[in-house]
Amino acid sequence: MIKLIKILILLFLLQAHLFSQKPIIEFEGVIKYNHKVIAKETNYNVEYDYSGIGKNSEYYYKDGNYRFINHDCYFLSDIFRSEEQNNYLLLNKTDTVFVVNTKIADIEIVDFELKKSVDTILGYVCDVLILKLKPVETGTPNPYRRYYFTKDLSINPEHFRNCKGNGYEFIFEKTKALPLRIEFEWPSKLIVWEAYEVKKQKVKDDIFEKQNNWVLIKVN
Repeated sequence: MIKLIKILILLFLLQAHLFSQKPIIEFEGVIKYNHKVIAKETNYNVEYDYSGIGKNSEYYYKDGNYRFINHDCYFLSDIFRSEEQNNYLLLNKTDTVFVVNTKIADIEIVDFELKKSVDTILGYVCDVLILKLKPVETGTPNPYRRYYFTKDLSINPEHFRNCKGNGYEFIFEKTKALPLRIEFEWPSKLIVWEAYEVKKQKVKDDIFEKQNNWVLIKVN
């Protein structure tokens, strides 16, 4: 009888634990960003950066896959395929596509700070994750990155479990959400991606597919 009671208690505790684990309801849809490049040195030409990334973009996300689409610039699009842990960087007016293996680290996170409820963007109260970074292969001054996010745009960090590139494994483990503002800061400039519209909608899988005409070039 005592053994039966112990088994029933264990089953009850296990059931209570399972019911306490809330499933992650992931964001699916598109976030639209405006880009702003701010010079911190008087002789820095911001048009160089705008020519590379453009002045606005759309970010489509579904089940760990994403696609950034930029406009009127050199880097036309960035596709991340979670099942491969690869980034595909598409260039404007060419079939050349750079392939980045995101399992390979390209930055070192020297320090980080997480601050709660620091700003409101599009009506969402946002926390911010602040990273101090060091490029893996160079000794250039440590840049900073800041990711402003809300749990209303939650994602499952398991999709990025092995993604060392861009620090995504670390970033999404800390935030568990998509950013509404991203800031990259160097001694000479600050680049800001800030959301101006969020749409929760169905995203077709073919937006993340590779094309037969792509000329793939591995960069790491």
